[in-house]
Amino acid sequence: MEGLPKEQKWNFEAAMFFGIWGYVLIALPFLFMSIIKSREKKEIFHNQTFEIATIDGVEEKYHTKTGTLYLRFHYHYQHKNRLFREDIDYKYKRYFVEFTGHKRELIKHKKFPVILSSKDPSKHRVLIFWSDFSKYHLPFPDSLKWSEKLFYNK
Repeated sequence: MEGLPKEQKWNFEAAMFFGIWGYVLIALPFLFMSIIKSREKKEIFHNQTFEIATIDGVEEKYHTKTGTLYLRFHYHYQHKNRLFREDIDYKYKRYFVEFTGHKRELIKHKKFPVILSSKDPSKHRVLIFWSDFSKYHLPFPDSLKWSEKLFYNK
């Protein structure tokens, strides 16, 4: 930094300082959420039990910040006489091909497995797609082969 006036050197150092800390402050929440998801997945994996979820409905959702279309699956399951109602979002372009309103009605009341922690049943994951099963090293069941036709037009 030799040859630079003192004022320009200070401006450069201040910009570097705030730039680096700005990046760190933006990255920290993502890192924190990643760690929480990883811990939740480990707890589910090590204390796993299964229940059956019933799809209550599917709706389109646009995430306003990104403008990305998601399909939100509303479902419920029961564990030890407690009813849990949840929803999960899937990116439309990643998972679906021409998943129209008619097909959304066909998915209603269909059953899918839920993997959950026996210690804390609110920590769970509904298993709908191949990728959901593979995250927990589970084979995709033959009983769900019908869903490929519905979701992927296969």
